[in-house]
Amino acid sequence: INGSPREGNSQFLLKEALQAAREVDPGRVTVEEYSFRGKKFNPCVGCYQCTEEKHLGECVIQDDFQRLRDLWLKADVILYSVPIYHVSIPGQLKCFIDRLGNTVNRYYRLVSPRFLKVVGAMAQGTHFAAGQELAVTFLLHHAVLKNCLPVSGDGWESYLGACGWTRTDRSKDALKKLYEAGEPDAVVAVKSSRSLGKRAVELGLILRAGGKQLEETLSKDPSYRPFLTKEIKESQTG
Repeated sequence: INGSPREGNSQFLLKEALQAAREVDPGRVTVEEYSFRGKKFNPCVGCYQCTEEKHLGECVIQDDFQRLRDLWLKADVILYSVPIYHVSIPGQLKCFIDRLGNTVNRYYRLVSPRFLKVVGAMAQGTHFAAGQELAVTFLLHHAVLKNCLPVSGDGWESYLGACGWTRTDRSKDALKKLYEAGEPDAVVAVKSSRSLGKRAVELGLILRAGGKQLEETLSKDPSYRPFLTKEIKESQTG
């Protein structure tokens, strides 16, 4: 998920991560890239209509939320790539996460559904230490709250996720240009994005294999239904 309202530096890091993800097992790994560019995500208004029987789990606000919600529910692995906005993630992505958090438990009629998706995060900004780790930490906390598994990349380059900065260059291709020029921080950002994509998919494959092995046991607990089936209500896929 490219959480930026424009296609540029966040997209660049995401594509690097997705390429590494594909390379883990090209015959089994399917990747779909989603961009927030041109999309409309209204904020949650706290109406709680999603709790009513006639709307159970469905947000009454109709915009681009429903499409991304369905993609999120179907995925085994979620990779977020975001620019830093006011030391955090962009508002559009926050609107999606707020509404996702308020609806999906009711969607499955479960108190605490076990989604067990692998979630990784990349963040980049114009300046150094401008909130990249804060944004990554927020997204990993989001993962834990939704009973998913946060993951990082390798080595000292990726303690929590992938972070980069454009050395105050605001152009959309700043990170790409810096990387191609061999700028050390940009090289680290790309390396950590690639390792993040690789490790996220590896863990996703391990979880799916384990889920199949333990399907009979896990299926006795309804909380694991979202993990085992990836079901989407027919009424919500239109």
